[in-house]
Amino acid sequence: MSAGMIVLTVLNGVVSAIGIGFGVTAALRPSVSSHEADPTAGERFYARAYAARAVPLGLLAGAVPFFSHGAVSALVLVVAALAQAGDAAIGAQRREVQMVAGPLFACVVHVITAIAVF
Repeated sequence: MSAGMIVLTVLNGVVSAIGIGFGVTAALRPSVSSHEADPTAGERFYARAYAARAVPLGLLAGAVPFFSHGAVSALVLVVAALAQAGDAAIGAQRREVQMVAGPLFACVVHVITAIAVF
């Protein structure tokens, strides 16, 4: 593996780990993402639903470049990029810069990694 690919793979793993961290945090403390002192039952439900998607997808997207290259690996990373783009769109609707910048950065890293592993 070239030095550039190592850096890209590690960066992809880091943004995946950050996404996993946000998923776990949302599930354990929904008020962090909803900004409500006392989240409703619906907010708690959707925070857990977000974590149910974010954690396994983050684990897969973070791991796949370390173990496999090819079309399937690229597809996993494109799906992860699309999920991050969706998160950024939600952040844009809320007008929260950090909820746009982080997911967009992760989206770009996933796309570049997908191209590299394909």
